[in-house]
Amino acid sequence: MSKYLYAVALIISVTGCQSSAKAGGGAGSSSSAGATTPSTSGTSSSSSASSPSSPSGSASVSPTVPLLPPTGVLTRVAELSTSGGFVGTNALAVPTVAVYSDGTVVLAGQKRLTLTPGALDMLVSTLQDDLKSQPATTVLLPKGGHANPDESATVVGVYQPGGKYQTVSALGLNTGTASQYPAPVADAFAKVQALTTDAATPYTTTKVRYVLQCSPQENSPQKPWPTGLPQPARSQPVNCSEAHNADGAVAAAVRAACTDTNTRQPQPAVTVYGSASGARICRWRYALPDETS
Repeated sequence: MSKYLYAVALIISVTGCQSSAKAGGGAGSSSSAGATTPSTSGTSSSSSASSPSSPSGSASVSPTVPLLPPTGVLTRVAELSTSGGFVGTNALAVPTVAVYSDGTVVLAGQKRLTLTPGALDMLVSTLQDDLKSQPATTVLLPKGGHANPDESATVVGVYQPGGKYQTVSALGLNTGTASQYPAPVADAFAKVQALTTDAATPYTTTKVRYVLQCSPQENSPQKPWPTGLPQPARSQPVNCSEAHNADGAVAAAVRAACTDTNTRQPQPAVTVYGSASGARICRWRYALPDETS
């Protein structure tokens, strides 16, 4: 009888140990699951960090603040251009590089290429990081340099989250002098400049931008004002330079009568026309995607 009772007690003891082991295993799995929680969080963080490939946000931007302008609104999101310098203002001047929210890139108003959504997001997000801490109103000078009124400033621009378009100007910044400027600015310059070496095709569009100016030679022979070209809105001797965008029939009249101007080259000879407001010369180029007025 005592042997029987001993056997029953032994069975109960073993059963209790197994139950305890099972409970301990369950707690271990829960702990293990808890240990993998940072991995899940890490995956989420990784997704957030890689989000520059998605227009909805970036690692350093709140998901509620879009990386790019709203879909459907064509906006310039980055650029490389020049301003100032010895050369006077050119009403038809264009950026060296202009990047738009649909991935279109226009190079000097002459060539175009298209970035993939991922490449566009990566470019914009890295430019945002490069320029966000730079002063917006100060023209940067090279190390130990001084302002030269005859030297142009290089302008790097980017669309910042929230809708602000930021530009940073650096006097004399180019490929050979980039090391003399803050590293983030030099990096931003290099990223946009690199687009000029990508394969591109001729840039054309149905819209044109044209400028009417007073003739520099008042006594030059004048031709009748071209049919279909709007008469000047300004009269002499007031500054009569005026720029307009046109499409359709007016654009056709502009292309037929005005001088096609490559703004990166010396100005070609132009025809002088007689208008109701006096002698005018006319030049044109294809309008950029964001030139609407």
